[in-house]
Amino acid sequence: MRHNYGSTLILLGILVNPALCGQKKADFSRFVVAGDSLSAGYQNSQLIESGQVHGYANVIATQARVSLKLPLLPAPGYPQIAIAGYAVVTGLAPVARLNTQQTLDVAVPGFTVAALVGLRPSCTPDPADPIEVMAAEILNPNCSSNPGPTELEEASALKPTTAILWVGNNDALFSILFGADPTDIATFGALYHVAATTMAHAAKNLVIANIPDVTMVPYLTSAAKLAAILKLPLPVVAAALGLQPGDMVTPYAFPAIQAMGSSLTALPDSGPQGPIVIRAARLAQIRAAVIAYNAVIANEAKANGAVLVDIYSLINDLAAHGKEVDGQLLTTGFMGGLFSMDGVHPTNTGYAIIANEFIKTMNRTLAAGIPPASLDDMAETDPLIFPDSHPDKGRGHVSEPVASALRTVMNGHRR
Repeated sequence: MRHNYGSTLILLGILVNPALCGQKKADFSRFVVAGDSLSAGYQNSQLIESGQVHGYANVIATQARVSLKLPLLPAPGYPQIAIAGYAVVTGLAPVARLNTQQTLDVAVPGFTVAALVGLRPSCTPDPADPIEVMAAEILNPNCSSNPGPTELEEASALKPTTAILWVGNNDALFSILFGADPTDIATFGALYHVAATTMAHAAKNLVIANIPDVTMVPYLTSAAKLAAILKLPLPVVAAALGLQPGDMVTPYAFPAIQAMGSSLTALPDSGPQGPIVIRAARLAQIRAAVIAYNAVIANEAKANGAVLVDIYSLINDLAAHGKEVDGQLLTTGFMGGLFSMDGVHPTNTGYAIIANEFIKTMNRTLAAGIPPASLDDMAETDPLIFPDSHPDKGRGHVSEPVASALRTVMNGHRR
């Protein structure tokens, strides 16, 4: 299956449908979550039990005292990752779930809006397509039909009392990972309309989230940050590497620079492993696409009487100011405490912050009465909040093996 992908965000003034304020009250007795890797609790380029239980969706469920019956994948997880300062994919062998009961979190890592609406996983998925392997395990573990249901069909069939739909992130992110064009707005709008209206008809209460600015993730490194890592003046680095104002580089820039030795030359825009430089014009295109996507999402939320959670503004605020947690300022920078080692997916604490944004909005609009998660408690046991003395902090960027691990999982689906 081939899709176009796109990306970027907008500050939306409408968070809820004012006409519905005070008229609906959330019932979480059958809480269903649909979406992509963020809703699945993906972390460090991998789907694994230790990350799934800390995903934002499960944090919400835990605070609401309900169970999502997560499709937990035990160690070594999927894909199999070796991490020793760096992550390497060591295997793509499917890992059986700890349970095969019907999960209420049907989110599939790597799914775009098109995949959520239209992909039916086979009972014998192509092992070279890790996304379909995960889709089969999450959506159809007992192979009750071949092919299995789409994620949208599965979510709506569960008849949720309250549902979350958060999808579209990969339509943005894949532009950065693979250099593809963003999903065109007309296609995104038509598919998102199907997803939103279907979920609105199935759920008593629907909660929708917009898309964060994927150009802010620490997978990307600005020219100024690159210069600081190389310990050279910015004008020297920019001129030598052929970088213009606003350009950013991916993790693949660093081994390319290392191979140059002391004679820096212009970086190519891409190499065999993927994009190396994301030019300012492409970044602007991605941001414009996300703005357009978020306008679609806001309109669909209003038309379907859904609550809109403004994740776009949350991430913008975290990027600008960070978040003080347990006496430490956490940031969106690499190893800053909010993003995991892949530079795309949150840490346990990052997911808890997102969960609390959902909880805050649902409490205000649906009288949900859910207590927020304690960020201090989460941070105390978060293995990805590193002290400044940690040796990898000096590296300052996502490693090439970690980037390759992420792209290995996502790339098979784009053949």
